[in-house]
Amino acid sequence: MAIIKKPQKTTTGKQDTYKDLVKKIYDQEEIKNFKMDEAIEQHPLSSRPTLIRSKLAYQELMRNAKGTTKYMLPGNVYMFFYHDPKYKEELEYYDRTPLIISIGLVRTKSNVIRELGLNLHYFPPFARERILNHTYNVFKPWFDQNFNDPQHKPSKFISYQRLKAIMNKNMKLAFGIKMYIPVLRGATFQVPTRLLSTGYYTEGHFSKATMAQIYKFWRRFR
Repeated sequence: MAIIKKPQKTTTGKQDTYKDLVKKIYDQEEIKNFKMDEAIEQHPLSSRPTLIRSKLAYQELMRNAKGTTKYMLPGNVYMFFYHDPKYKEELEYYDRTPLIISIGLVRTKSNVIRELGLNLHYFPPFARERILNHTYNVFKPWFDQNFNDPQHKPSKFISYQRLKAIMNKNMKLAFGIKMYIPVLRGATFQVPTRLLSTGYYTEGHFSKATMAQIYKFWRRFR
């Protein structure tokens, strides 16, 4: 279990608030020494109740992440609204506000583009932290390029197979792989690396299942 540490102090001796943190622009030395697990565990939201910190994290992502109407490209992280999936009646459950690591675009048999992503909300917090931390560490050069201001470019290296290869099989990544229809996405935000520790504290808004049930399904997934 991760040890929750106190928020870091600024050079003035005052503790950062989450509003200070989400506005922070990192210099090259800070980016070089950045630790994702520490950023998550020392985040000012870490001590807040789950539902409150999730609400605050969503608010700050929408205020500080970059809005986009373009395709979600592999290697980038996005948060978006997805209230009306095409097959929602048939779906056992779905997340209305996904937070995904994009893993690529695919075409259906009808030659229609779909977006694939690893939705981090389908994983309990301890697994979510491990996925974010390990992905960042392995692909650090890519995430550091997009640290303060993400570019709309695809990664040549991040794919489902690559993520699966670097993760412990107990993470059960396949459970969080979802397909999305671009035209059904609502407001979409591309999340820079500096805001990933804030995004970690968002929770899914699930239809047809509770958060506890989702985590139970994850544990049983084979």
